[in-house]
Parts: sequence; C-alpha cells; structure tokens
Amino acid sequence: MGDDVQCPACGSEVAIKPLKSWKFRFYDVGRYVCPSCKGKFNVYVSPKSRFMIPKGKRK
Repeated sequence: MGDDVQCPACGSEVAIKPLKSWKFRFYDVGRYVCPSCKGKFNVYVSPKSRFMIPKGKRK
C-alpha cells in the first residue's frame, strides 16, 4: 500500500503513508491526503485491480 499515488484532483504525487488503512472485503484500502491541494481520497488495491475514490476528473 505505501506506493506512490497520484492525487485524483490535482495530479500531484503523494509519496506519504496513508493516514489510515483497513481491509474491505478483498481490498486493502488506504486513506490519503494530498499535500498540494489538501484533497482526501481512498485507494483500493486487490490482486486484480486498483482504483481510487473519488475518481479523477476527466479532461
């Protein structure tokens, strides 16, 4: 879980550990706060997929 992730709001790299982490069904979930825009988001990781909530804005 401690991998670098990109903020879905501003796109900057978040290279810190999650504020909180837990298991949700078969996902490992991490709660992050972006140091640039202060946005909060969750990263869900399973052996087959990885996604974020909220999702990034489409351009």
